[in-house]
Amino acid sequence: MSATLATGSDTLMSGVRVADLALPDQMEVTPTGGSLGAIVHGVDLADDLPGEVIGGLLAVLDHAGMMILRGQDRLTPQRQSEVTEWFGRPFFRDTGVDNMAMVGRTPVQILGSQAHDEGDVPAADVDSGGDLVPHSDVQDYQVTPNYTILHAIEVVPGSVGGNTYWANLYQAYDELDDETKALIEGLRWMPASTQATAYGVGMQSAKASVSRDGLSLESPVRHPVVRTHPVTRRKALWVSTAFTVRVEGVGDEADGKRLAKRLKTHANSERFSYHHAWSPHDVVMWDNRCVNHWREGWPADTRRTMHRSQAGSARPF
Repeated sequence: MSATLATGSDTLMSGVRVADLALPDQMEVTPTGGSLGAIVHGVDLADDLPGEVIGGLLAVLDHAGMMILRGQDRLTPQRQSEVTEWFGRPFFRDTGVDNMAMVGRTPVQILGSQAHDEGDVPAADVDSGGDLVPHSDVQDYQVTPNYTILHAIEVVPGSVGGNTYWANLYQAYDELDDETKALIEGLRWMPASTQATAYGVGMQSAKASVSRDGLSLESPVRHPVVRTHPVTRRKALWVSTAFTVRVEGVGDEADGKRLAKRLKTHANSERFSYHHAWSPHDVVMWDNRCVNHWREGWPADTRRTMHRSQAGSARPF
């Protein structure tokens, strides 16, 4: 995938320079060289970190869109849950059709294509191991998580799949022409229902719901096409392939679907993205308010295990 920021640039996704964040000396932060993201060195999340370091991590994530901390092999699920709470109250799914397996008694989800360890559930209940299309997490909910944290426990070789991509939705909005910006200002879009979304990725609880009640595609949720970030005040084109069904307020339903397709195609442009090949114990955090992500599938006979937690929740505006 292509990148738009020059390698070595010290400017983050929001337009703020790393130096302007006044980070503590132990934190070394380097932009990825892609259109978003930063790599953080000098921080072990398992340590008892001082407040200025924790505050620095929050500042970097709010301005970089996503950040990578490598070599976090001492990070336990319990500690990950504590780290997650730095970013806000843990976010839980609560509809019943999209409940996910948790790691023990922690608020950390297990995403694994071979999740058969004690306390886990069969792979079909957790992760299909297939491709996932661009999305911001849990956009089928009216109140969505602000942040996602993903800890790579087991990975597959990047040459065979499992790589993840993130996209800069500020840039996607900025590169729209003025006519389109004027058209979509104030418009809202409808996501697929939670039942349909969970069914689409093969969750057993959703399959049981569809078998019992039939498939419901309509959703009561409506989201702004243009979302404003509360920290940076930047505007993002907040649509996604996985969730956005149609835009409302632009003619009939067919017109709304055509506009949604056009905006999604634009948001998926390669020039907005950063590509990550996972190593064991990489921790990647991202901001769902201004970033989409997607991933490649991997062979069914390989193991890939991730621990995911989510924090903060807000009604998009």
